[in-house]
Amino acid sequence: MKQNRKTEDYLKTIYRLQENDLVRGVDIARELGVTKPTVSVALKELEASGLISVHLSRSVELTPEGERIAREVTERYDTLFGLLTELGVEERTAREDACRMEHGISEESVKALKALREHLPLKPQESLPPPVSEEA
Repeated sequence: MKQNRKTEDYLKTIYRLQENDLVRGVDIARELGVTKPTVSVALKELEASGLISVHLSRSVELTPEGERIAREVTERYDTLFGLLTELGVEERTAREDACRMEHGISEESVKALKALREHLPLKPQESLPPPVSEEA
């Protein structure tokens, strides 16, 4: 499975969910708003690509490579969402836009936006809401 929007969305979702508990396919389906069979197919592809491990208990865990990618995507999303909301963009719009932009922005641009956030006198960032995915 090549690294694309779908891959990144699944890895980011697993990464965020595993912060609180074991991750199961049903949790991923609920979070992404897709069916369990859709998640099952995606998880098989992610596992074949070496990005996740599926245990006998059916729990899902990121491999080191999957976690690296998930952290990068999450960092891009958090930077974009934070900047947009600090600039006054309504939260729902900022979530949706950040989710779309996170897949196409370069690392150089993310670094520049992070630096901009640090130097602008904007409102302090509160805890981030969970990401919204349009389609998985």
